[in-house]
Amino acid sequence: MPIDPYSLCPGGTGKKLKFCCSDLLGELDKIQRMLEGDQRAACLEHIESLEPKYPERACLMSIKAMLEAQLGNEAKAESTLEKFSAKFPDNPVALAEKATLLASKEGGVAGIGPLQDALEKCSEQMPPAVYDAIGLVAQALVADSQLIPGRAHLVLQLGIGGGKDQKPLELLVRINGSSSIPLLAKQDLPLLPAPEDALWKSSFNQAMEPAMRGAWRLAANQLSELAVRVGDWPAISHNIAVLWTWLADRRALEAWRKYASQKIPLDDAVDAEALAQSLDPQSADLVDLLSIEYPVKDFETLQAKLNASPKSLTMPIDLARMGTAEEPPPKGAWWLLDKPVAKSASDLTRDNVSRVVGQVFLFGKQTDREARLELIVYGTERDAAHAALVEIAGDALGPPGTAEVTTQLSMLEHELNWNWRLPDDTSPEKRMELVRDERREVLFNRWPNMPQKLLRGRTLREAAADPAERIKVLAAILLVQLSIEQVTQDIDFNELRRSLGLPEAGPIDGPTGHDTPLTRLARVNPKALSDDVLLDLYRRADHYRHVAAIRLLGPELVNRKTLTPAERAQTYGVLAQVEQDAQQAIAYLDLARKASEEAKQSTAPWDLAELALRIARFEIAEADRLLLHIRSDHIREPGVAQALYQILYEAGIIGPDGKPAAGAPGREAPALVVPGGAAAEPGKIWTPGSDQPAPAKKSALWTPDMD
Repeated sequence: MPIDPYSLCPGGTGKKLKFCCSDLLGELDKIQRMLEGDQRAACLEHIESLEPKYPERACLMSIKAMLEAQLGNEAKAESTLEKFSAKFPDNPVALAEKATLLASKEGGVAGIGPLQDALEKCSEQMPPAVYDAIGLVAQALVADSQLIPGRAHLVLQLGIGGGKDQKPLELLVRINGSSSIPLLAKQDLPLLPAPEDALWKSSFNQAMEPAMRGAWRLAANQLSELAVRVGDWPAISHNIAVLWTWLADRRALEAWRKYASQKIPLDDAVDAEALAQSLDPQSADLVDLLSIEYPVKDFETLQAKLNASPKSLTMPIDLARMGTAEEPPPKGAWWLLDKPVAKSASDLTRDNVSRVVGQVFLFGKQTDREARLELIVYGTERDAAHAALVEIAGDALGPPGTAEVTTQLSMLEHELNWNWRLPDDTSPEKRMELVRDERREVLFNRWPNMPQKLLRGRTLREAAADPAERIKVLAAILLVQLSIEQVTQDIDFNELRRSLGLPEAGPIDGPTGHDTPLTRLARVNPKALSDDVLLDLYRRADHYRHVAAIRLLGPELVNRKTLTPAERAQTYGVLAQVEQDAQQAIAYLDLARKASEEAKQSTAPWDLAELALRIARFEIAEADRLLLHIRSDHIREPGVAQALYQILYEAGIIGPDGKPAAGAPGREAPALVVPGGAAAEPGKIWTPGSDQPAPAKKSALWTPDMD
């Protein structure tokens, strides 16, 4: 289609082509056809051939810089952009191309500044290059785990595009639906209006106008100037905090805490402080994961001792996968235990469970280095691991070298990610009992008495007694609650609040609706909700993978007449997926089957879900029954074979080639338990027509926090 002479210049001049580049219309038409045909290299050559005749033309320079960046010629792209910006310093396209280049080269945060420059310079119509830059910066932010700013940029792009652009929509849906992403990072942050009777309302609305078109920095600065003139009103402070948060600017921390200190409802203050804590990595107490190398004096003796000791267990991993072109794989890998595994679970308690305190890898002699042993251990277990290793190795091992920090984990997350080795006869029920007891011990006894950097070295218990610190303590509890409730429903955090003398987070009985914050969605009273509101809130909980809210709202929803049989089946399936109690989960799956039969739909999703559950619980007879049923009744249905393969592969029953795996886990295998305090992505229930993921790739290197 020929280029429209009345369309805006792609170079961001703000003028129409007829009045800006009329002499280039034919060439621009040719360039457009080459771009549509993905002839990028040829298009770049053509532009370079035009430059002597049409020097320093914005449209050519913008397209040239874009193509150079896309073709990986970053140095050339930077040079072109420098010339472009020098000639047209206020050109939004030049600024947008700079944002794109910086985001791809240095990360999403680096692209935010020039993108804001571009958005501030945009006229009524936004050039396509600026629109594209919003999406590229958003993707870079998400890749860098800057999720709140990333989501904000995706929402901005969707709003500008009228919701029709599938790329930002798909990424946003993936973020919202992942239970491994904290709820606070998925919560929409609305911009508040000024109070109706505010004398400064007109100035407030004028200051907020740039925010509506994405010029968040300009709006934040204008609101800050307004606050100097009229005072720190909550609506002003809140919107400043939101805008700086979307811009990944550290000024958001102070802004949220200023808002939390104002005369606002307690829940709003706690949410604001929780956001500040989640945005401040400096407030977390961290524990180091260390790598420590020991010289080996007697390789054969050490290997034999590690294989024979009851305090070192061979790790069931493929050692060959741990080698690289530069480094051969280890000769052996073992879990290091603080005590031998108990012979029976009959008298098992938290105190006598065998705990994994580290991992050891034994490397043979190489051409350029002697044999060595590497210990991977958290700093808090370093002494225990060293003592166990010396006890096992004796004189076969030399003194340890310098410890190197490989990564860090928050202290509380580490406390909640313990590693156990359980006896062969440990039942799933016993395992869950131990997990519940340990989790409760951590949250009710150890954590409240740990000195914390956030509280300037005071403990939660000490700070809770100080009225000036209560909001911080309540926010810290809220953050942990939101995470834990994605995993389990057996902790009453109001009991913890009461034990610290803090106000409870009680049920919300007042009006609720779609604007209910995610942080409070699990506190509504489902029985008091109308059918429409209940359905709306449940769908929202499901969309954001809010497990606690699903558990609260789902059982009430299936008892209403709101859902069709097919919808009821899906709801029962989701409830089964988030249910901790295995028998209740199976009961939900039975109800899902009945509802699917009523809807005249396949029951394969629920049969597959139950199969995965039975395998996980080592209920071999029931698993065999379901496997035979699926193979005989469902295997030819679309997607069933792939889903079945995925379940068996992830359980270690078959290998990547579909054949029985060597050493497939059986009931007699010792159980490694790594209960997670933070939410882990549950296995999704397969439904007909859903995309099937590729076989999961298991990491060859186990670390103590792996599950």
